[in-house]
Amino acid sequence: MNDQLAKTVIQHALDAGVREFCIAAGKRNAPLVFLLSKIRDIKIYYWPEERSAGYFALGRIRATRRPVVVITTSGTAVGNLLPAAMEAYYTQLPILLLTADRPRRQRGTGAPQCAEQVGIFSHYVDFAQDIALEEECQLADWNLQGPAHLNVCFEEPEEDKLSQDFSFSMDQPAFIKTKTTSKNRSELENFIHNVKNPVVVVGALNIEDRENVARFLSLLKAPIYAEAISGIREDPRLTDLRICSDQLFKNAAQANYPIDGVLRIGSIPTCRIWRDLEELAGKIRVCSISHLPFSGLSWNGGIYDSLKDFFSDISYLPIEKKYACEKWLTHEKKLIANLKEIYQEEPQAEISLIHYLSKLIPETSLVYLGNSLPIREWDQAATWQQKNLKVEASRGLCGIDGQIATFLGLCTPEQQNWAIIGDLTALYDLVAPWIYPQLAPMDINLVIINNGGGQIFSRMFSNPAFLNLHDVTFQPLAELWKWHYEKWETIPTQLQSRKGARLIEIQPNDEATKRALQKIRKL
Repeated sequence: MNDQLAKTVIQHALDAGVREFCIAAGKRNAPLVFLLSKIRDIKIYYWPEERSAGYFALGRIRATRRPVVVITTSGTAVGNLLPAAMEAYYTQLPILLLTADRPRRQRGTGAPQCAEQVGIFSHYVDFAQDIALEEECQLADWNLQGPAHLNVCFEEPEEDKLSQDFSFSMDQPAFIKTKTTSKNRSELENFIHNVKNPVVVVGALNIEDRENVARFLSLLKAPIYAEAISGIREDPRLTDLRICSDQLFKNAAQANYPIDGVLRIGSIPTCRIWRDLEELAGKIRVCSISHLPFSGLSWNGGIYDSLKDFFSDISYLPIEKKYACEKWLTHEKKLIANLKEIYQEEPQAEISLIHYLSKLIPETSLVYLGNSLPIREWDQAATWQQKNLKVEASRGLCGIDGQIATFLGLCTPEQQNWAIIGDLTALYDLVAPWIYPQLAPMDINLVIINNGGGQIFSRMFSNPAFLNLHDVTFQPLAELWKWHYEKWETIPTQLQSRKGARLIEIQPNDEATKRALQKIRKL
């Protein structure tokens, strides 16, 4: 009976386009584990715990553009998938949470590992079904635009009795679907028509959207703050339009450019402008154009569409307008030059280390930025040279959790793979390197900025409780996972080539970091 139920569920997952499965094996999900081991033409990753498995699956979804399944046993194992479900919900990644459960008759009895798993992910899943033997699987109703939960009720599993490989139907090569509905495009037309001093803020963009967005912005000729994860930060067509500081309203005011409108394109930005806008509710016009149905503001809607399609025809837009932004753009060019001088004066400051590291990383590499300081410092300090880097980050809901696992899910053999994360971020995801031996041979560089705690909070609060200060070093972590280890206090002028996995611990100089920040504040 278990075998038949397992076959039904797996066939529906394959019909949805799934080709990769992350399994945290336990007794209750044994029917699924046994069955998947008999199926050809799929990829299985085995994990000892569920939380990192979920985040790794999110990385694989982004790398392959296909839905991925995470399989757990019953009990608290299921709850460990909630963080990944929350991130997937806000980034609309199609992760299928396939959770094994005990028979329904045992619910509420207090039987071991019998939890209330139905509805456990609440509104963080777009589709959910509790299924038992001889019930119809309804997974075809899943729209692949966010997470789904399939809770499968198995009887007591027995030893593997499946003696043959199974050939399942894999006729439907379903990739991630994109939204096609949108609000009336006249909203953007009206924005351009009515706003005299706009600024454009560009968050993460899908790869297929970047060319059309960059072409539109090069014709619009408004000032642009493009985050690194947009993929167009270094686009040479936008060189004369770029803003390098997220202190937009302050710097624009200094340059006599009173911003009266913000055009936001892509996903929710990291920069502080979104917090500033909350304080300006009703006083400034905002137009959001995104592939995600979230405005980032409590008071603003948006236009949601495939950005490639949305910007494929811009002939109807009044982009012949001229904006009086020359003084501001000149100010920003001087700011970039002044920042370079500070990096030279304080080469051991944290932000300077990020700058020189960005110049060292080879062209066309994957660069994964952990949240907290690294993503903000990269936006400000990374080289403006166009190196065709593939810059990624987790910007749905994640703080510092699951960053290494997501990075490893994104890694591929075709490129150099780099992650830049903070020390607390690394400590939060110590089990993630477990998966490395199961990956194809590839070069991986995990850079940990060890500044002795959560230093981003030192810029917000004086209470040391927020910093989680420590004296941990990361060489033992590299030894645990048998990765090559290096410690840098300055960035080398040349990168030593090394195959396999490398952990690089970068130790900023605290006093140099403070001096650099003081100089930057005076600019």
